[in-house]
Amino acid sequence: MEELNAYAKKFNINYRESLDGLNISLLNNPVFKLMGSKKFDIDMNDIEEEIQKHAINLEHTYDENWSKNKSKINILNIHYNDNQKLLYSLLAFLIENKIYSFKGYIISSFVIKINTSYYSAWIYRRKCLKKLNLNYLNELEFTRFIISENIKSFQSWYHRRWLIEYIYKSNLKKNRKTNNQKEQNDVTQVGKLGDEEMKKNAPKIEKDIYCNNDDLFGDEKNFLSSDEDICSIHSSNESYHENAFMSNLENSDLEIEKEDVLYEDLKDIIENSTFFKNSLHKNEEIEINIDEFLYNELLYTNCHIFLDTKNYNSWAHKTWLLNKFSMLTKNKHIYDKYNILLHEYNYINYFLKCDIYNNSVWVYRHFIFTKLKHIKNINKLEKEIIFCLNYGQQFYDNEALFSYFINILLKYIKLYQKIKKLPPIGSKINEEITSLEETSTYNIFEIPIVNFVKNNLTKLATKSKSVLLFLAQLYAYNGSHYEEAQCYKHLEKNDNFNNFIWTNIIEQVSE
Repeated sequence: MEELNAYAKKFNINYRESLDGLNISLLNNPVFKLMGSKKFDIDMNDIEEEIQKHAINLEHTYDENWSKNKSKINILNIHYNDNQKLLYSLLAFLIENKIYSFKGYIISSFVIKINTSYYSAWIYRRKCLKKLNLNYLNELEFTRFIISENIKSFQSWYHRRWLIEYIYKSNLKKNRKTNNQKEQNDVTQVGKLGDEEMKKNAPKIEKDIYCNNDDLFGDEKNFLSSDEDICSIHSSNESYHENAFMSNLENSDLEIEKEDVLYEDLKDIIENSTFFKNSLHKNEEIEINIDEFLYNELLYTNCHIFLDTKNYNSWAHKTWLLNKFSMLTKNKHIYDKYNILLHEYNYINYFLKCDIYNNSVWVYRHFIFTKLKHIKNINKLEKEIIFCLNYGQQFYDNEALFSYFINILLKYIKLYQKIKKLPPIGSKINEEITSLEETSTYNIFEIPIVNFVKNNLTKLATKSKSVLLFLAQLYAYNGSHYEEAQCYKHLEKNDNFNNFIWTNIIEQVSE
């Protein structure tokens, strides 16, 4: 937590460890006692009824201990206190009857706080947000807080992505509406264009605004979990780039008449809870700088990674954010103002110093390296090879490092071969070889840096399984099958747990 707090302080991030007013005591309000509910748990009477309903014959399968132990089936009830039973039964009733209200929003808040992986609660919550037009930024604060409570909850991270997309699309539509209004005012002042000229300019205007190939969100069609019909774009005024969001924001969502959620019986709850009070702030009145919003989201995600540096959800969200919103490439505002590239490399190097065996950091490094197209830069690749070799000689048992290393080295060989216009390499695993006539006796170890890597790592081969596998892959790529087999024979001899695997590989290599 010390590192997290230092990072948050340096970048002026208000990392919330609690939410004001989200207290379970709010459930003491009589309004919740009067609501409809649904029985959600199973007791012994239910089990007995099921047995009789299906006429299960227990005569031949009777166990003397069954009657003594059958009460253990009721263990489900023991795990829930009165508040939990109340919350789950109320939410089950609301979901079943498709009642989307502010009461339900409050209930789902506490249900999720108790069980962050409750899939149905998150779905219900999203429907409440859209129907009641509740504040999205406040909801994002809630989601960030829930994630800090349980960093591994996939449902929380999915909801967070949904919100980011929803906020972005809302902001985009709001800006479009403003621009359209401005254009109408300009037309009124200058004079209306002729019908023919309007028809001529309309497609160009639409293309300029929505279909710019350099648009920051040009790859939105690849957003996951969309159930929108992309083809419908041709019969609507929406930009293709705005479709295929998992948030599924419709035009009607922005034109919705906000329901009156300030019921008399909820005023006490709202007044005593900062969180629920903020949820009623109108989205339309909030100005959002989308670039600053995305940058802050990246910083918040970095804070979450400090909680668990190997958590898949955190790193996946970070790469999704950078990739889908082109924060490392097309977003000049973030790139220039915050020097985001230097920030990310410093971030990676910090975690490598903390734990160089962390596979998540190496995977993320590869993502950055590839995203910036360094794999097409021979000088960048050479520097990265030396970087990996220096660490590899110190930490020769590091599987994550050598998995990254071999990937970088093979990319370098292919690029070097392309630049020098060398013939293809005669190897079984080289995908560029399509026939025996295309094979060549060209030796990759004639490339200076490749030979340098091989010579230095060969000295460590007897000490490390990771080094042996690295060299075996390198020899295999070169078609040096005798040397490849020698690596696996050494593994067969010294790795008793996997010797059967190495024996099979040796047989395949020797064929």
